Amino acid sequence: MYTIRFFLPVLLLSVSPANGQFTTTLQPSTVDAFDQYARNLEQQLSMRRNARLPFLSLEENSSELKKVLQGELFVRPGTPDNPVSVPNGLIHDWAGAVFIPDTTMQKILAILQDFNKHSDIYPAIVSSRLVRRKGNDLTGFWRLERKDQLVPVVLDVEQEAHYQQLGPGKWTCRAYAKNISEVQNAGTPNEKKFPPGEGVGFLWRLYAYWSLESTNNGVLAECRTLSLSRSVPAALAWAIKPFIQSLPRESLGSTLRDTRAAAVK
Repeated sequence: MYTIRFFLPVLLLSVSPANGQFTTTLQPSTVDAFDQYARNLEQQLSMRRNARLPFLSLEENSSELKKVLQGELFVRPGTPDNPVSVPNGLIHDWAGAVFIPDTTMQKILAILQDFNKHSDIYPAIVSSRLVRRKGNDLTGFWRLERKDQLVPVVLDVEQEAHYQQLGPGKWTCRAYAKNISEVQNAGTPNEKKFPPGEGVGFLWRLYAYWSLESTNNGVLAECRTLSLSRSVPAALAWAIKPFIQSLPRESLGSTLRDTRAAAVK
């Protein structure tokens, strides 16, 4: 145990963007595999949108639904083989749900859509702004930062979000982040932004699918996230893979908790 703890900082430092030996480039075959996975998921979700399946997946698991309505946070892998290996990459598929009591759909939508205030709500977002909006279609910018890692991760992300009301008290959102840039030496005169698809490859794509339903004098929110990262060299898999795998799960859990906290203030 002591040996692992001693060498882990050295191994993690080797994946710093400053170390060119570990940088990589997003390949078209990786994008194609991710796009196909996303299309398959969207076909499944369309069955819920079209009422051929329950609107919320939690409705198919009464025991988990009861726990969530009582205040528990629900986060689980979206597929048994998670992450999913694709050529030169990993797809991370996670599903989560939270019940937000004593609130309205309008308030939850306002929180999710207000990019200008996201940096005040979500600690991982250090700056944010609305780029443009046309009705229920929005584009926003985030600078994401993870300071709690041995190697700080800073990303500039542009997200396109498309909201749709399916009926009284039922909304969905498809949010796509494809334009993601790693930032080296952020906030310093030596700040450098990598072009999208270049760098270490912590995050190349981030898709989020929200399903929101008014119920029990509150809002039940489900979110399914797909993210794409680089594959991990076999020699470093034992140290790096858990680090990369933990980020999507922790990010989804934090997003659900922070959204609930903002609503109940």
